[in-house]
Amino acid sequence: MRTPFTTFLLFLALQLAAQEGAWDYFGPAASLESLAARGNTILAGTEGAGLVRFDTLAGRSFINTGNSGIPSDTVLLLAIDTEGNWWIHHPGGIGRFDGAGWQNWSLAETGLPAAAAIRTLKAAPGGSLYAATDNGAAIFQNGAWSVLNTSNSGLPSNNLWDIAFGADGKVYFATSGSGLVIQDGPDWTVYNSANAGSALLNNNVFSVALTADGALWAISGFSATSAIRLAKFEAGTWTGYTAPGIGITSLPVFRKILPDESGRLWLTTPNSVSVFEEGAWAHYYREDIGCDIDGTASPAADGAGQFWSLTNCQLARFDGQSWSLLSAGLPGLPSGIVFNGLAEGPDGSMWFGAENGSFAENGSFIAQLDGNTWNQYFPGSFGASNSDVYSIQADPDGRLWFGLDNGEILLNEDGAWSFFDTCTAVFPGSSVWSSATAPNGDQWFALFDNVGTGGLAHYANGEWRFFTPQDSTPVLLNFVNKFAFEADGTAWFATDWNGLFRYDGANWQNFTASNSGLPGNTIRDLAISPDDGAIWACTGAGLARYDGQNWSVLTTGNSGLPSNDTWRITFDNAGGMYVGYTGAAIAVLRDGAWTALIPPAGEGFTSDVPWGFKVDSRNRLWFAFDIGAVGSGKFGVYRYDPMLVGAQEAASAQNGLAVYPNPTAGTLALQLETEKGGEVQLRLCNVHGQTVYSSVFPQADGQPIQLDLGRMPAGMYWLSALQGGRLYTARVLKQ
Repeated sequence: MRTPFTTFLLFLALQLAAQEGAWDYFGPAASLESLAARGNTILAGTEGAGLVRFDTLAGRSFINTGNSGIPSDTVLLLAIDTEGNWWIHHPGGIGRFDGAGWQNWSLAETGLPAAAAIRTLKAAPGGSLYAATDNGAAIFQNGAWSVLNTSNSGLPSNNLWDIAFGADGKVYFATSGSGLVIQDGPDWTVYNSANAGSALLNNNVFSVALTADGALWAISGFSATSAIRLAKFEAGTWTGYTAPGIGITSLPVFRKILPDESGRLWLTTPNSVSVFEEGAWAHYYREDIGCDIDGTASPAADGAGQFWSLTNCQLARFDGQSWSLLSAGLPGLPSGIVFNGLAEGPDGSMWFGAENGSFAENGSFIAQLDGNTWNQYFPGSFGASNSDVYSIQADPDGRLWFGLDNGEILLNEDGAWSFFDTCTAVFPGSSVWSSATAPNGDQWFALFDNVGTGGLAHYANGEWRFFTPQDSTPVLLNFVNKFAFEADGTAWFATDWNGLFRYDGANWQNFTASNSGLPGNTIRDLAISPDDGAIWACTGAGLARYDGQNWSVLTTGNSGLPSNDTWRITFDNAGGMYVGYTGAAIAVLRDGAWTALIPPAGEGFTSDVPWGFKVDSRNRLWFAFDIGAVGSGKFGVYRYDPMLVGAQEAASAQNGLAVYPNPTAGTLALQLETEKGGEVQLRLCNVHGQTVYSSVFPQADGQPIQLDLGRMPAGMYWLSALQGGRLYTARVLKQ
């Protein structure tokens, strides 16, 4: 390890300065709540982001209160009537878009009580709109609203769940407590468990539909989320089916039924989709679709005969031959915990992944922020069995590695996706917790599960090597939090219980609290200082530093470190060291002074800790919180810009170092703006903090230094120059 450029004064008590810089917050993407389709138009309603319109001919567009007159950005239910009007149910009532503008009615204006629960919007063949509620049916017809209920009709119950319409003018009502009710002009007929036999499980009917051949279908059960009987009424005869009776092998709970224009009947359950066509059932499960179906929302069928359904990966579409998962394109992150799922792509875009857990209903996907545009990608589309992302890492060649559950790994290389499940057999049930690339290009992965049977996977030239607790290697590597590599390839592993391990490719060395200056054996994060090559480790008792020979510990007692309970550490490209600690707070050490960085509204955090932690190529710090912040309603990713290093050449000159041409395709000239002469020590680091070039130049006064970057891969680099005890930095773009 090289001689340090600078020395940290660990026993100097430094005061916390006031924070400066700019903050940005990125919260979870809005969840999808509803669907409707007619012809080429497919609408998806969201919670808080308005409408997403998919057009089978023209792509995707967004409608919200910021760009239209839509009455609310939360759209709970949707329908498109025969005249092409869009209908929405939102928290304040019912709205309609006629192609030119929006009109809105409160529940009181529809004739419903203010507390009425609207469960379904259905467009009738004649152009009218029905809303099934727990207070009867609200009907918009000929420009006016009316309410159909037990007091003015033959409805035996006001507790309605669904409505269907026959070509002969009959209207079918699914009720809770009174079975299936049919209105035929002035005549009313009721079918329940008494006169439909065992076809209807009981008098609760939650979904109803008619197919083109005139068959009536209904779902009955104990509640809307535990309905278990599918009934068919045809030619005066009722027939009942359970899940095994139609060949469903998954959960025997039916949710919604939908007829399409081709005469097919679609049936959803919590994790499957079935279609009845020409007298036979076909069933599709998660492994067919690529994600779990959200059976609580009504599906939709477009004019091209395609079936659409909400999933916990946003949207799924079936074209009659194959399934595809579609991104809503809404801004924001996947919901869940961004453990190590935060990285910068080679084009400067940011990538995010989360372990969703119980938050999966709000979106399970990989998110990319490209400028101001958000894209979503679904692991199931590429062969993965799950969408939980624990880690994302960008290697020096611009490839992105995504660590999933069950030992699965995704690779994105120049936009092409590859799937690896090689680790699954060795580490079944383990999550790919972190990954890193060695200077020689070898790829390392850390895998972990709760019973301590994880380990390490090494990938090089298409070959895998595994380090397990049963391996002959005398190392306990069942929970590696982070990796770090010295310039010569020496690897460091931070473990959760067993201190630090050093591996030179042949020999292992273990540093613990009992044989070194480490203050504890739980090492949460690890980083190598770009200016002197020292190893820094986060522990619960302060920051430990190893210079190759000696250990020292930075604590609140001997420095201005705000907390000894440290969790994350990284270095920026302007001489700063960021530390994340309990309370979901960050501090930066710059020019010998600590600055506390409290994110907006961050004063409410107490026990939360930062997880994802990354300085990007524009010198901005990105960090995420753990699950505690989710409960406080503050989950998300924050971005802090210290506004110290800009993207232009002028910013480099202000730091005392001018580089030109910048960007460069080959030769780079650098000029130190100082009267001092003498030796200049240069170091070039990639965006991951890895040294890719270092040298010493005996510079003459005022003469520029020429560097040949022609063989360097394209991308962003940081150049540091040490002369006369002063350190200068500049950002360089290699084309």
